[in-house]
Amino acid sequence: MQAKYLHIVSFNIPFPADYGGVIDIYYKIKALHHAGVHIILHCFEYGRQTSKELEDLCFKVYYYHRKSGLNYFLKTDPYIVVTRVSNSMPNNILKDSFPVLFEGIHTTGMLNRCKEANKKTIVRAHNIEHDYYHKLARTEKNLFKKLFLRTESRKLKHYEGKLEHADFILGIAKHETTYFSGKFGNAVFVPAFHRFDEVTSKPGNGDYILFHGNLGVPENSEAFLEMARGSLSKTTIPVVVAGKNPSKRFLKKLARYTHIRIVPNPSDSELDKLVQNAHVNLLQTSQATGIKLKLMHALFAGRHCLVNPQMVEGTGLQKLCCVNKSDADFINSLEGLMQTPFTDDQITERKKALKEYSNRASAEKIIRIIH
Repeated sequence: MQAKYLHIVSFNIPFPADYGGVIDIYYKIKALHHAGVHIILHCFEYGRQTSKELEDLCFKVYYYHRKSGLNYFLKTDPYIVVTRVSNSMPNNILKDSFPVLFEGIHTTGMLNRCKEANKKTIVRAHNIEHDYYHKLARTEKNLFKKLFLRTESRKLKHYEGKLEHADFILGIAKHETTYFSGKFGNAVFVPAFHRFDEVTSKPGNGDYILFHGNLGVPENSEAFLEMARGSLSKTTIPVVVAGKNPSKRFLKKLARYTHIRIVPNPSDSELDKLVQNAHVNLLQTSQATGIKLKLMHALFAGRHCLVNPQMVEGTGLQKLCCVNKSDADFINSLEGLMQTPFTDDQITERKKALKEYSNRASAEKIIRIIH
């Protein structure tokens, strides 16, 4: 059988796999490698070290410096694109006939040249980026950052038209796949890759609620503070908040609530135990973008999941969760779940529903596309 080769252009060095976008890329590389695909990886580096782990998984790894500076902000194309253009990349990609997978619209600076060279081109859409940046701008307090986000959103909306040159777009959520399919007619749903090989949820009861996420991201920390001030202030059920880089302000605000415990910067194994032993995983987001990997973590390893509609929009996974549609029902839902054991039947249902979200199934979709 002829060996399969694939160029992957990554917006960052995808190891360590410690935040949403790079988690998807790293576990995609790992799944494709195990399926026999030889990966030629191209990484834009900024703030991360070169990776022996990636070099062991890939046939070849190239590193490129990501540019920065005000002069790139003043260009017509989006900043996240023009700062990821390298003079040396064309020589490394165009010298063969292998297909190219661009990770995010960020990395598509070479899309047209690859198409002109008759290469098969695929774009992984991590979000509908202009919509994502628009929503970030609405909640940003810093005026300079707000201006940047608004400007970038406008540029991204215009630039998105260039995706018509891609042979395929890989949507990460079902509603986003529908959006790209309606616009370009070439979108395929490929769920987010993740680090879970099987459902490891435990039946029975836990005695606390868990909220986890990157607490250094305002969307996450502010979402929890709002719940702490509101619904969670009306219950005495123990709550654990776990995540990276909580701010001093966040810690200070929560110090007044004696039933809330904070676990800053947990290790992977520590977080796994917290997710698995909680009785309810509380998952909230203000943006229905992509698929939230913390939802996948909770479904593969945890018990009950109490979510807001945005957390499961476009995932097809709402049947596995308790979807809380109003603040008025929140406490009733929470207290009801705390009194309801998690059963073997629910675990069986999860195993069946999550087959579509396995890394192996997603890797096979990509292999069919590229060959």
